[in-house]
Amino acid sequence: MKKPEIAASIGDASNDAACGEPASGRSWQELDFWMNCIGAPMVLVEKTVLTVRYANRNAAILFGIGLEAFRDHPVEGLVGPEATLMLGQIWSVAPVGVPGEPFLIRAVVQGQERVLMVQATKIVVEGETLRLLTFMDAPPQGSVTLAGWQENVLSLLNWLPFGFEIASADDQIQFANSTFKDMFGYSQDDIANIDDWWRLAYPDPDYRAFARSQWYTSIAAARAENREMTPFDLDVATARGERRTIQFRHRTIGNFNVNLYIDVTRERAYARELKVLADTDPLTGAMNRRRFFEEADRRHGKGRPVAFLMLDIDHFKTINDKYGHGVGDLVLVEFTRRCNAVLQAEDCFGRMGGEEFAIVLARPEGMTDVLAVAEEIRLAVCAQPFLVAKTCLPVSTSMGAAICAPGESVSSGISRADHALYSAKAAGRNRVIFDRG
Repeated sequence: MKKPEIAASIGDASNDAACGEPASGRSWQELDFWMNCIGAPMVLVEKTVLTVRYANRNAAILFGIGLEAFRDHPVEGLVGPEATLMLGQIWSVAPVGVPGEPFLIRAVVQGQERVLMVQATKIVVEGETLRLLTFMDAPPQGSVTLAGWQENVLSLLNWLPFGFEIASADDQIQFANSTFKDMFGYSQDDIANIDDWWRLAYPDPDYRAFARSQWYTSIAAARAENREMTPFDLDVATARGERRTIQFRHRTIGNFNVNLYIDVTRERAYARELKVLADTDPLTGAMNRRRFFEEADRRHGKGRPVAFLMLDIDHFKTINDKYGHGVGDLVLVEFTRRCNAVLQAEDCFGRMGGEEFAIVLARPEGMTDVLAVAEEIRLAVCAQPFLVAKTCLPVSTSMGAAICAPGESVSSGISRADHALYSAKAAGRNRVIFDRG
């Protein structure tokens, strides 16, 4: 029978692994020799599923089946479903050939309940990575009680509605609860070491560098002050190809790192939606008046000149009176679309109320440039009639422009642009007038 792969972590072979054994690992002959030299029952299982590939003679005695019968035998058939669940949750991603921390399982062996101590070791045999499980009878005194406590604690951790992880001081995962697996979809074998986590969870190299810096900087600050890490959010890629927003929490306890992962994707999406609703005119999608003035103040606060355009749709009341407010609303939506098609992403477009709009230009080099942008908007509005509700409507706009220099208030600059707008309407509409201050 073809034997499974095993890393050199058995007896003296573990020293070879720690010193950097070849990537191909041990041969099947060496594996067979070492496993049968050890006095404890040993079972070699598949990397991704708990299915037996090979076992030694002591395992055959413990579990009461012949060596040949171990091939493709489910571990559940050896120790029972509850013990198998626990075996699947102990990550034990220590380096190849280094045994993980021992833990207790309450197993059902040959129909009888037994408390066993188990160590899991990741090994490589002829290039194939497998998991070696070493079984021992637990120390009799108090072991049953200890196993019960362990089961209760694990049940509690699996019940938690957030990801819970225990890692070693070098960030190698030792235990992860079921919520962690459900949240991210990665298994022990996907994340064989911490570098696998960074590569899979943050596939974009630039964002990965940002995430790592945020993580290690925050942890260092927390450890220096012996406190919990200040929580923060990161966007994480799951094994299912989803992008989730996760809040990270961390505390170092003794020689272990305890990490909490809280999925806040829905909450953050709601917060963004509420912010959009709070900042946006619901009809046109333009900034509302409050948000526009906030952005204008922010831009002007950078100490650079800011150009303002005030716009008004000509004879808009006539459109409402003749065709109804439903058509008028469609005109406002199309007007917004045409203006935004001219503007750059850095420009701000807001609805002040009714048919009056305002613009902050991010690129005012002088009056000539501002007038050029304003004229481009005016032509975009009036060049083609608005086709709304199967009706062609000629629409034009009047505009006032002003440059607000450093030292002048935003309200003063907007007021000058507004006065220029009224001058444009008084002069016959469908034109731009610049206030020179």
